[in-house]
Amino acid sequence: MIIGEILDKFGVVKYLTYKIQKEDTPVSVADKLGITLEELRYYHNFNCIEDCDVINADFPSHLELLLLKPTKQESDNEQENLQPTKVTFDNGFKIPFHNVRGKNSYMVLQTIENDKHIQTIKYKVSVERITKDKNGYSLFEIDRISKVYLNNAQIEALTDIIAEEVSNVLYPLLIVVNPEGKWIDIHNFSAIRERWIAKRKRIIEKNEGLAIHKYLDTIDSILNEEESLLHSLSDDWFLNVFFSGIHTTYTSDLSFITEADFAITPKNDFISFKVTQKIDEYLNDINMVVIEKKGTLLSTLKKSALEKNTFSGNYHSIYHLNPNTYNIEGASLECDIIGDFTKKATVKIYNLNDKKITASAQNHDFFIGETVKKESFFKDLFKLH
Repeated sequence: MIIGEILDKFGVVKYLTYKIQKEDTPVSVADKLGITLEELRYYHNFNCIEDCDVINADFPSHLELLLLKPTKQESDNEQENLQPTKVTFDNGFKIPFHNVRGKNSYMVLQTIENDKHIQTIKYKVSVERITKDKNGYSLFEIDRISKVYLNNAQIEALTDIIAEEVSNVLYPLLIVVNPEGKWIDIHNFSAIRERWIAKRKRIIEKNEGLAIHKYLDTIDSILNEEESLLHSLSDDWFLNVFFSGIHTTYTSDLSFITEADFAITPKNDFISFKVTQKIDEYLNDINMVVIEKKGTLLSTLKKSALEKNTFSGNYHSIYHLNPNTYNIEGASLECDIIGDFTKKATVKIYNLNDKKITASAQNHDFFIGETVKKESFFKDLFKLH
């Protein structure tokens, strides 16, 4: 193995590096280094400077050096005195959903694989908590702050360009999030509807003569009523990974059994998994709170085209939280179904910010009840499935 070092300005090892060989894959290198694929991807992607250097299903073709965590050499006395830091809970075993202000930017990588193809989507979003009411419900603003890249290339096909223009009317998107960090409602439907009316007119003027009216009519039906948009956004991959309700109360053994839904198949099918959701008692070696959901496909699938066939499947998500604010610093999900056909979805989210978040005490009352979400037009817009 070819291992090198990158030093900081004080001459201290900042990163170890591995020189990528022609035949290497992320899986083979992880095996060679004796670490998990998740560890390999997370550390490199969290620390690499350029977006194009992020590792997804494979190494980027231009990437020469893989960033690795340096090994710290402690003396025997230091090792004996080194004590892991316990996670701090709120009111028993509750992970607090703190009232913080500040805007964080995230890189989002989404991959869908089937038996023949693999397709990736990459974009950046900002997430800002606007306020919190007396009932513990929060208002968040989500904004897309970059172009959308398909398979690491900027969108060029006309149909994809139009799809991206259509999806942009959603932003900024205001959502209501419950006290456990799960998103439950849209707060600015009227503004989105007004943006769509103006955008639709411009798209028609700009693409006169093209057969796009049927497609625009479909979007019309989605954006005609708030309930329709909520139904469509409920399987948005970023929203459902980032706002999945991980800030909840855990049992005394720090785990519990629950269900996790994910829209990996076409036709708005929600595939359900029985998962164990657990939180590590101690901060990990990079001082993060670690929460994990892991499980397998339920034998009984709700409202799914898979009901008539025999399939197996796996669900695995990991969250890394700031131990002071409990903000999400990184999240990843891998989900697959295997049977008559195979599909695998991967979602990676990385915080691009390196700044302190300050607390806020401003409260407003804006939401009392809670509704049940339904089912996204993102998968149609970006042709993930």
